Amino acid sequence: MSEALPLPLTPEEITAPWLTHALQQTLPGVSVTRAEITDVMLGTSTKIRVRLSAEGPGAERLGGTVIVKGGFEEHSPSMAAMYANEARFYADIQPLIPMPSPRCHFAAADPSSHQAIVIMEDLRRPGVIFCDALKPQSYAQIARRVEVMAAYHAATWESPHFAPGGRWADIASRFDGWGLDYMRRYLVADVWDHYMAQPRGAAVSVRLHDREWMERALMRIGDIQSRQPKCLIHGDTHLGNLYIAEDGTPGFFDAQVARTAWHHELSYHIVGAADLADRAGWERDLLALYLKALEREGGPRLDPEAAWLDYRRSILWGLFIFLTNEVRFQTEAVNTAYAARFSQAALDHDLRGLLP
Repeated sequence: MSEALPLPLTPEEITAPWLTHALQQTLPGVSVTRAEITDVMLGTSTKIRVRLSAEGPGAERLGGTVIVKGGFEEHSPSMAAMYANEARFYADIQPLIPMPSPRCHFAAADPSSHQAIVIMEDLRRPGVIFCDALKPQSYAQIARRVEVMAAYHAATWESPHFAPGGRWADIASRFDGWGLDYMRRYLVADVWDHYMAQPRGAAVSVRLHDREWMERALMRIGDIQSRQPKCLIHGDTHLGNLYIAEDGTPGFFDAQVARTAWHHELSYHIVGAADLADRAGWERDLLALYLKALEREGGPRLDPEAAWLDYRRSILWGLFIFLTNEVRFQTEAVNTAYAARFSQAALDHDLRGLLP
């Protein structure tokens, strides 16, 4: 990997020689003879589609294009921890857990800069469906995905890798480390007020605009989760980070892995994925399906009523995220759609009563 360092900081530095050094991390005999950038997709991270020609053992595994993902934008230096976390997922976690996700050819963080880069397979091909925040999912689609989530939760439940000195000992919850720093920047009064004045604020009940309650409730749910059994979660299972493979298998990308309680992720996904008219009628059945799958996959048997309470309280995280999510990460239309779904769930379940 050392020959791939320093990592490129501009798209122009993604050259055939650099790609050769990087791809040899997983394909030692490969050589890239030509590389051409055909698409640059801006966002929290930048995704760069590269058409390439390669030769040598394993070259056929690359296909005609790859995605180079990293921090190539003005805001990127402030997102260094997030980029490093995703590279960590592909390098050290993906190979060990049953989370369907794009094949990774290279993943590394550069200690000399903010940069962390992942080179992965290009999923743009016939039969692959990218999920869309503005197109809620069917019951069957959500059900199949929560069973996959149960499988990787069970596989990492109270993992020995979490022990001091273990390979995952340093993975934090959403309420520690960089996750806590990220959260606090949006709880500053004028920042919070800015977002409440946006369309998403209008889509959310004014009962949920109370910044002091939000901060208090976040600390409460963080404390609750800190005392519960831990597993690894994907960390950001909204529809924009999900796909469906050609055979119908639910897929996950843009992982921001965390070590926390299972319900942090399950609530976030179900409430964000279901239509406003459907979620209330589905969520108990989906929770029961998840609990059965968790036990079937080797996880514990959880008490259904205690799980239902945990599920409802964790609605808070998605509400906070989409009330304060920046438009450089998701459009206002997407943030508003999600905020409306989480607001309705929060009202239906009396979230302020659950987390006073």
